[in-house]
Amino acid sequence: MSEYFIFHGIDHKVGTTMISMSLAEAAAAGMPEKNVLFLALNGRESTDYVREGAESIDSLKSRLESRLLGEDELIAHCLRVKNLFVLGGIANEEEERYYMPESAAFLLDVAGKAFDLIFADSGNRLDNGLAFGALSYDANRFFVLTQQETALSRWEKRRTLYERLGVAPKAYVLNNYIENDIYPADYVARRFAAERRLFHCVRFVQNGRRAEIEHKTLRTNTDEGFADDITEIATAIMGEYPVLPAAHKRRKRWKSFI
Repeated sequence: MSEYFIFHGIDHKVGTTMISMSLAEAAAAGMPEKNVLFLALNGRESTDYVREGAESIDSLKSRLESRLLGEDELIAHCLRVKNLFVLGGIANEEEERYYMPESAAFLLDVAGKAFDLIFADSGNRLDNGLAFGALSYDANRFFVLTQQETALSRWEKRRTLYERLGVAPKAYVLNNYIENDIYPADYVARRFAAERRLFHCVRFVQNGRRAEIEHKTLRTNTDEGFADDITEIATAIMGEYPVLPAAHKRRKRWKSFI
């Protein structure tokens, strides 16, 4: 049975794409027998961390609308490197309003027939059809945030909206985490009225801009502990799946998949 992991940013620029793609990479690296799919369902192309060109979801729009897309066709449209598959989001952002939530749900249904693990980036907006369709899907949801007051305040203002929509996270990813920040993880958990154990921290990386320049995730692009944190989170959210090997023990053997 396939497993779905949907990632949603509490605010813009909190690293939702980086986190979700890095976790997809980690899952694919740790479980080579599993076929892993990364989907951008956020109203943007979101292929900044892909060295080779990944096809856009735009090429499948008519097939999604007509509900004619099949598993083999979906696989064929994905960029594949070993057991990791990538389908980019909307290339022409002016067309995003033409994508309905039902199309995202149908795409995820088809993906579940073709892949073992599906990681979807739903961005940070609720007014995008693909994003809302992904968030509404029966899946493991994770909210991505930072220690910035703007992110925490935005959540507090919009929390009732998420509750009315029935969109609740299974856990949180506290990205760009700084240990001695004035807002430590315990404080953030209290602001969210959630248990501290539900917050997975990914430490701040000084050279984060290299990822966009080199079109690679930080998972293999830094020695600042990012890969270790990603591996720990991937292990924690895999549930029934095997525990992944520690990143620091295999750092030299782990290469970027894309």
